[in-house]
Amino acid sequence: MVAQLAIGTVTVALTIIMQACFAAIAFSVDDRFTPPRTRTTRFGATLLLAASTIWMLLAITLAAWIWAGLFIVLGAFEALEPALYFATVSLTTLGFGDVILSQDVRLLSAIVAANGLVMFGLSTAFLLEFVGQVREEKGSSTRSHISTAE
Repeated sequence: MVAQLAIGTVTVALTIIMQACFAAIAFSVDDRFTPPRTRTTRFGATLLLAASTIWMLLAITLAAWIWAGLFIVLGAFEALEPALYFATVSLTTLGFGDVILSQDVRLLSAIVAANGLVMFGLSTAFLLEFVGQVREEKGSSTRSHISTAE
């Protein structure tokens, strides 16, 4: 039990740090490479939101692969497909229950689900912050156009 908790804690820390890095990279890339005009158009803002959403889903997908790899290393699964299926179903907290872990590693399934809750929460927080920044810039751009017209 202690070994499962330790392994699960390290894996959760790894995936959360990874996701935080994905968010930081997204903000950095946006700051460096997105032309200001793109952010002020509805189409540009929509493209930025779509790209950011896909980017954060990539982080969650990578976390599923990390968990699947761990399950294979621990001997919970012999093949990649069932390990990835179980990791994805657990990480998304869907938890069908059609595939279960053996008793020696089953505590990890709850840890994967908790990891998924945190990762989806972080993704939501990132996307809300991102949308808020885009709306703020769009609003300030609109206000500056109105000020110069007067």
